[in-house]
Amino acid sequence: MKISIIAVGSELLLGQIANTNGQYLSKLLNGVGHSVVEHTVIGDNPERLERVIKASFNHYDTVILTGGLGPTKDDLTKHTVAKVLGRELVIDKHALNYIEQFFEEQNIEMTPNNRQQALVIEGSHVLENKVGMAPGMLVNQDERRIVLLPGPPREMQPMAKNELLPFFFNDESTIFSELLRFAGIGESKVETVLMDLIDGQTNPTIAPLAGTHEVNIRLTANGDTQRECEQLIAPIKAEILSRIGEYYYGSDDILLEQSLMSQIRQSFAIYDAVTDGELYSRLQNFNTSQLLQGMLPHHTQFIDERDTIETQLSVSANIVKDLYQTEVGISIMKHKDTIYLGILENERLGIQSFKMTQRRNSIKSRTQNFVLIRLLNWFK
Repeated sequence: MKISIIAVGSELLLGQIANTNGQYLSKLLNGVGHSVVEHTVIGDNPERLERVIKASFNHYDTVILTGGLGPTKDDLTKHTVAKVLGRELVIDKHALNYIEQFFEEQNIEMTPNNRQQALVIEGSHVLENKVGMAPGMLVNQDERRIVLLPGPPREMQPMAKNELLPFFFNDESTIFSELLRFAGIGESKVETVLMDLIDGQTNPTIAPLAGTHEVNIRLTANGDTQRECEQLIAPIKAEILSRIGEYYYGSDDILLEQSLMSQIRQSFAIYDAVTDGELYSRLQNFNTSQLLQGMLPHHTQFIDERDTIETQLSVSANIVKDLYQTEVGISIMKHKDTIYLGILENERLGIQSFKMTQRRNSIKSRTQNFVLIRLLNWFK
């Protein structure tokens, strides 16, 4: 299925808010094996909106619109779609009862324009809004689908996942995906190492996705059951991990720092002369076992910068290890254009390094992921 997503709202074009709905829907639908091939943003103008809807509906299997379902005059999405499809708008009694009950419970007078939110396109599958007032709609016409979803993400996301997504499956097959997450390796290297698998993909499909300082690989299989899909994915996953498994830190929604904190079994503390405590904050969010005991920022009173970098790493790792009475001391330092990581465990000091640009923000962010992936490998 090829899908076009249209975000409606002049506030998007003005840059007042970001189009996070498009991002969410692409991730949701691509994750179950459908192809989002176009994103469009259009303002609250009925003529331009009509033109965009007609063009998308003529070229794609499914068109999804977000926004423009509210009670005000500039909420024109369903009126415009109804005009394009040649259908009437009718009151959905369930939606109207929900809206009336809301105003009654809040002891607020319901203005006439709020009834507009209960209007739906004749013959549509109504998608219940369990968070807000305006229901969504799915309309089948001429072997194509057009979907209308509310604009506020807190309403759109649960509706798309729970009410809309079941319509994208059929009774004969199941689509299942697993997202493999990697850090410390670039997208171009991933593609080079896995090129033969990517070129030969059938079922499951293999889709590399570049992220911020990381690379994800989505494996999507089609089968009669989820179990069958998982069995199809398993050998491809195993082959990928046999090639680049040293950079793998988990699947699906797991974060890099979360993966490390779930794996580490020893108490540790950090001497941080690079990230201004940002690495510590990321790890502290998942410090449920209280193994991370503390962090010490860089200061010349602790370190003699005339020493070699190896000595500085050893001394600083020892300082935090002794200060916080931990099993492991970790030190992060920068010398010229290189970042150094020192790990002191059982009187043994391991040192790793990588070259870095001179941009401060880049140094801070890239250093964090460099340290996290190296720590993951160290404590495996």
